[in-house]
Amino acid sequence: MSRFADQVVIVTGAAQGIGAATATEFYRGGAYVALLDKNDKVTELATTLDPTKKRLFPVVCDIRQEREVERAFRAASDQFGQLNVLVNNAGVCTLNLCVDLTEAEWDLVLGVNLKGMWLCTKHFLRLVGNGPGAIVNVASQAAKRAQKFTAHYSASKMGVIGLTRAVAVEAAPNIRVNAVSPGTIDTPMIQQEINWRVARGENEDSEAVKRHWFERIPLGRFQTPADIAKVILFLASDQASEITGDTINVSGGAVMD
Repeated sequence: MSRFADQVVIVTGAAQGIGAATATEFYRGGAYVALLDKNDKVTELATTLDPTKKRLFPVVCDIRQEREVERAFRAASDQFGQLNVLVNNAGVCTLNLCVDLTEAEWDLVLGVNLKGMWLCTKHFLRLVGNGPGAIVNVASQAAKRAQKFTAHYSASKMGVIGLTRAVAVEAAPNIRVNAVSPGTIDTPMIQQEINWRVARGENEDSEAVKRHWFERIPLGRFQTPADIAKVILFLASDQASEITGDTINVSGGAVMD
């Protein structure tokens, strides 16, 4: 594959899950990829994929801190040249009822999922100039389908959709901005939620949680990080040249609006 040959891509939250799968697919597609993550395991991923690191550039960065974001984006530009694609994937979630949420939980989730995305978008746009370019944001079915314990997470992901639409208008016509809205993904974050629900007594065991979730998914399985990565690459490619300001559901049919 070479559809992203010589393009420069930044992927946030690249150490694991959707971010790692997306960075891997861009790399296989010929891109130069800067892998950003607060977790220094991002360096291990880069070394595994490309021991020479000729086309991979790991950067440890807390996207809630503007100075770190600006430093990371300039470093990526200095390393590889003109930026072309930004994948805003980094995200966190805690679980709690709205009435029990702490200010620290709210600030963490909104800080990473929304403020961090804004900061990365801001500094990408400053460096990409008139483009052409593409931004793909990772939202969530939680933005469209309410459930208990995730008021702060749902608010952050609905904000992602709003940010996507507004920046799509501002960045047009040379830079497209879209979002992908994953369903239930087989990642460490989901396993953490399953364990939390069992410990709280919401369900009797992890298999009961999964059965309940499967009932809501017409296609009958959890999505994988690779499923989401395929759609992210599509939205970043010329095949999606007439799509901007949109959010694509990748939920196995769990969300259809």
